[in-house]
Amino acid sequence: MSNGQKKNSEKLLLERINQQLRFTQEIINAIPTPVFYLDRVGHYIGCNRAFEQFFGMPQYELINRSIRGINPMQPRELHEKMDRECLSSNQSCRYEAHLVDAQGSEFDVIITKAPYLADRGKSGGIVGTFTDITERKQSEIMLQQMQGQIVHQEKMASIGQLAAGVAHEINNPMGFITSNLTSLGKYADRLDEYIAALLQSLGSCPNHPGIDEIDRLRQKLKVDYIISDVRELVNESLDGAGRVSRIVQDLKSFSRVDLAECCRTNLNEALETTINIAWNEMKYVAALERDFGDIPDIVCYPQQLNQVFLNLLVNASQAINIQGTITVRTWSDHDSVLVSVSDTGKGMPEEVKRRVFEPFYTTKEAGKGTGLGLSISADIVRKHGGEITVESEVGAGTTFTVRLPVKNQFQ
Repeated sequence: MSNGQKKNSEKLLLERINQQLRFTQEIINAIPTPVFYLDRVGHYIGCNRAFEQFFGMPQYELINRSIRGINPMQPRELHEKMDRECLSSNQSCRYEAHLVDAQGSEFDVIITKAPYLADRGKSGGIVGTFTDITERKQSEIMLQQMQGQIVHQEKMASIGQLAAGVAHEINNPMGFITSNLTSLGKYADRLDEYIAALLQSLGSCPNHPGIDEIDRLRQKLKVDYIISDVRELVNESLDGAGRVSRIVQDLKSFSRVDLAECCRTNLNEALETTINIAWNEMKYVAALERDFGDIPDIVCYPQQLNQVFLNLLVNASQAINIQGTITVRTWSDHDSVLVSVSDTGKGMPEEVKRRVFEPFYTTKEAGKGTGLGLSISADIVRKHGGEITVESEVGAGTTFTVRLPVKNQFQ
């Protein structure tokens, strides 16, 4: 073969190779999902058009750049770790990640990576692609949240039925206990009046032979002290019986989730009811301070807002490791009523504060929290046309503030 023929053959071969490369690149560009490929040391050596469009970065800016230099896929450490595992195992890998496109929109994706072979069967690097699962994830979260709300409502309905039954059983004996204590107080007054008259009569007969013995017995049995103490005991018992009745009534009012019942409510009164329910959770870890302002009534679903306030109070209690303070404050601002619950607990770091209202997000140990409390609370507040915000500093405590309109869509 002459030199001319050889050159023509090489030229023809080179054209076919370039044609095949262009054809291969067009096929890769036709793939609607982003595709990228790296060499063994982490340099980008190519991508398809969908990858360029997603990150707003042309291929020539990526080629031969180190993954440590220009890497649109963040966080870099996660993707580097998965690259190493893929190459070391010589097997494909699949994982979920969170990516941000050129416009700043956030996407949940599934990334799939696989090693490819180069010359002589050696691993040449990694080819990868990712699929957008944002809508699926959002649908799953909404479904889980709806399921959680249904379970929560059914649980509260069951508690309401249980509370009604328990209240009925408690109210019956409390009724006759209160009645008997009232009668006992009246009897004590009559006995006191009778003893006073008896002593007055005996005092008019100083020479009566038994008067000294009666006086000695009176002092020995501490009759004067008993008469005065009986009144205090009866009053304290009546006060205790009244507290039991109020707690039972608060429990019935709090637990009755009647979604069809919307009424005009004073949030100061609603908070007092909720504080009585949450008091056992708070009293061992915190002193409670009330700062209730003069606020207008609002139209709302009080049982739902009770759930919000209970969750905030319980969370405040659980945030305090040693003895602290929980402050509940109410005030009005233009056309809104505001309620804040502050604690002197451990506070939250910024990353926790950003996610605190996400469904199923919790920092509690497994089995101690579902991550639905604040999510449901935020949803209830939004349905009332309001908003809930949080301010927190590590080591300095947390404040949740609920803003509710005086006039809302329920009116």
